[in-house]
Amino acid sequence: MKRAAIILAAFVIFGVFGFAMASATTVGVDLSHGESDKGLAVLADKDGNVLAEGMIKTISDVSWAYIGPAEKADELGIPQLGDTITYDAIKDVDFLILGQPTQAFSPDEVQAIVQWWNDGNRILWVAGDSDYGDGPQRIDFVNTILDAIGANLRLDQCSAEDATSNAGAGYRVVGLVNPDSGTPDKDMLTKDFKNGGKVLFHGPGVVAYVDENGNWQSLHGGIAEGIYIIVTTSADGQIVENTDPAAQAYTAGDTGEFPLMAVQLFEDKKNILVVSGETPYGGYEPMWSPTYHGVDLDGPQFVTNFIHWAISVQQNLGKEEGGGSTCGPAALIGLALIPLALYRRRK
Repeated sequence: MKRAAIILAAFVIFGVFGFAMASATTVGVDLSHGESDKGLAVLADKDGNVLAEGMIKTISDVSWAYIGPAEKADELGIPQLGDTITYDAIKDVDFLILGQPTQAFSPDEVQAIVQWWNDGNRILWVAGDSDYGDGPQRIDFVNTILDAIGANLRLDQCSAEDATSNAGAGYRVVGLVNPDSGTPDKDMLTKDFKNGGKVLFHGPGVVAYVDENGNWQSLHGGIAEGIYIIVTTSADGQIVENTDPAAQAYTAGDTGEFPLMAVQLFEDKKNILVVSGETPYGGYEPMWSPTYHGVDLDGPQFVTNFIHWAISVQQNLGKEEGGGSTCGPAALIGLALIPLALYRRRK
């Protein structure tokens, strides 16, 4: 009985620790640059029919907050950090999501994000759009942030379509969760899928790579250490140009498997950058969608998996160099075994 109680206590320790690590994370979403809040509190169709509970209620083991209009606080049920992005507003945010901004960031806002990023232990998800309509401006807004923080990932000035993996039209791309083979803990990203890892990327942009000399390149697996592709088109993807300017890394008419979402790990700062050609919330139809035009999707499960994955991977960055916490899973195992060792000694 005593041994069973000790083992049970160990499992309780692990469970409490895992919950504490997630619940200690504050996820901030930006609604101050024209972003929609669709999918945050609830996801409904154009007739008001609820399709899915929102991200806030579903991913309830993190603390949520937002930057944007004060009146959204009651609707979303989460704290407002400020009307606009300032360093003071976001300094306590661990995971910031810029969900397809439709308005430019001011120089002061860019500097606030850079200062926040340089603090380290940060996760930044920058979600853009394709070059359709006013998309080129949105891509520029996204790339302004990516350039300012010194990232290698960008969104190119083009769109991806898919002839086979779509929701009834080539531009309604159904992205495939297909993490690069070297992606850390990649099984976390694909667990519990019911529909093969299909996620809506409605009219998505395409992720590109910019080297240290400013040269744009198409992004592929293994292009650089710490960069991993997470979601792609099928092999029947195609690059499309809708609006000037021309793309710099891809060419209209190119076919193949194209990156729709990628991450870059920054070991020195213990930061993770996420760049996607579609947004998890808001937009015309967000990544969170569970179904679209008769196609069943894994949107809510994938976004949930991804947020948990990013938090877990970020907390483990740099541990090989001795920079990690001494209260990680291994340390807890040791702590949990102490009572068992004492019990054996007494016996």
